Amino acid sequence: MDSDIEFGEVEQSAPRRQLRPDQNKHYAVAACGQPRDNDLPIYVDLDAMLDMERHALSDTSVELGGVLLGGQYEDHQGQPFVVVTDSLRAAHYESTKGSFKFTHDTWSEISRQRDEFPDDLLIVGWYHTHPDWGVFLSGMDMFICDNFFNKPLDVALVIDPCRDDRGMFHWTGNPRDRIRRTNGFYLTASRFRLEELQSFAARLEGKLEMAADPRLRQLPPAGASSPTVIHLAEPRGAWQPLAVLGMLSMQFLLVALLAWRMLGPSPAATEPAAAGLRQVETERKMLDRIVGQLQVAPDGLVTQLHEQQRANELLTAANLGLHAEIQVLQTDQEATLQQQRKLNDELVALRKDLDELRQTNQQQRTKITGLEKELVAASNPEGGTPTNWTLIIGGLVALLLVGGGAAVLVTLRERRAEDERHGEPAADEPRSGDSSSAESPDEDRPWSGE
Repeated sequence: MDSDIEFGEVEQSAPRRQLRPDQNKHYAVAACGQPRDNDLPIYVDLDAMLDMERHALSDTSVELGGVLLGGQYEDHQGQPFVVVTDSLRAAHYESTKGSFKFTHDTWSEISRQRDEFPDDLLIVGWYHTHPDWGVFLSGMDMFICDNFFNKPLDVALVIDPCRDDRGMFHWTGNPRDRIRRTNGFYLTASRFRLEELQSFAARLEGKLEMAADPRLRQLPPAGASSPTVIHLAEPRGAWQPLAVLGMLSMQFLLVALLAWRMLGPSPAATEPAAAGLRQVETERKMLDRIVGQLQVAPDGLVTQLHEQQRANELLTAANLGLHAEIQVLQTDQEATLQQQRKLNDELVALRKDLDELRQTNQQQRTKITGLEKELVAASNPEGGTPTNWTLIIGGLVALLLVGGGAAVLVTLRERRAEDERHGEPAADEPRSGDSSSAESPDEDRPWSGE
């Protein structure tokens, strides 16, 4: 669906006051279904309904559709109602077995045809078919309603020609349940066509045989005659309808419980929802077996069963999708929590290492400060200028060596002088009988001891 399609300028005006068709003696009115007091009263002209039904039966391989023409009014008590007096079939549309899309060309053609009608004949909604899909509004249908038929009194008609079912939808004003299906609507015609009107309404409700159905007349030839559907009446057991109705009631309660779980304040409760889905599947299988044993179902039971089955399938699909999304979110959350715990552990370890480094650094500084104080105290015990002990010790050692050498020379010279006075050789001269040779300190020649 192209989001930029514009269906002209939407006219927002207060509904006009008018006499309702069921209060106007000119019209004959027959109910299709069982309209309730809380439903928006919708009155559809017999010929317009015949044309839409024929359009739906003309091709059941794809979805078909069009727009509804009529008026939106209020009665003398201020209660709103809608009258559908004509319809325009959509042309140049895009459709498949499960979708129907308006295009720019569709609306251009509808606008051209609409200009050929009186100005007071307004577009009050749209209709389309669901061949063998049941009567409901899909996501694409809701998009069309939200963007192109969203006035408070706009309506939508869905026809399933394969299952012979149809239903009207209208806006509720409730944000959580914007559009809902009515329990029925009204067919109108001239008071001179009352019998024809009642007969057609009975056929739409499945109360009469379809062999002489006026919807099958004036259809384009398809190369083969239309099949005749005959309802065979056979005796039915009294317990079978009760059993089926009991199963339907149980299934409805389970669906309501699942809807409450999904829309309630605790969306994280996935296990009860999964258990409910399993229970619904079990009940549905049992219901299928019971219905399979029925040869003739009560009036309207097949339609209710199809509607309930479709609602269950849609709700099951939505719940499964929600369950899958919750599992993905839980997996992502667990991975995020694990990563956060890992980062927290690493941060604690880094902080611990930083504290240890700080303590070690403080201890080293304390030791360095103590050593500096000891060195200062040792080098300057009186508090003066520190002395270079290496130079002092070196000077003292040098003085000691020089003094010692001088003392040895003086001693040797005194001994030599004393020996010369006594006629003895000096201590450093060689004695007779010595085999070693040496030089005399006083002479420059060698001498031999032998």
